[in-house]
Amino acid sequence: MNIGVAYENGQIASNLGGCRTFLIVAAEGQEPTGKRLVTAEGDGTTALLKLVSMEKIDVLICGALGLAMRNALEMIGVLLVPGCEGAAEEAVAKFLVGEKQGDPTLLEIGREEDPDDPMACMHDCAKCAGCGPIELIRQIPVEEVK
Repeated sequence: MNIGVAYENGQIASNLGGCRTFLIVAAEGQEPTGKRLVTAEGDGTTALLKLVSMEKIDVLICGALGLAMRNALEMIGVLLVPGCEGAAEEAVAKFLVGEKQGDPTLLEIGREEDPDDPMACMHDCAKCAGCGPIELIRQIPVEEVK
């Protein structure tokens, strides 16, 4: 498992969106096996998502993060531990032993249950095909090819 931490001078960066440096800790079970600092090349969400994918980050410990960033990371299967502060290495150690930290309510802000939103994209259709096209496709009968 690879645990990423938004990193700034040994501490957890206060805002994920502005963070370019990440501490990556490799772990097997509850034992850390290695660590390294990596820098995201470029700016914005795309640079972070590329880094997360390239470094195969399973867990991301961070401070504040925006709604679009949160949704994008959740969609690619990253476990988020938001609202954290303090020493980056200490946060990883806490995670490895299962100690609660951060503010999980950050992940609940803005959630909505909407039956007309089949992709749970919260009507940000830039991230998916959009609710309208999905419904239109469903209404078209399937032709049998002979």
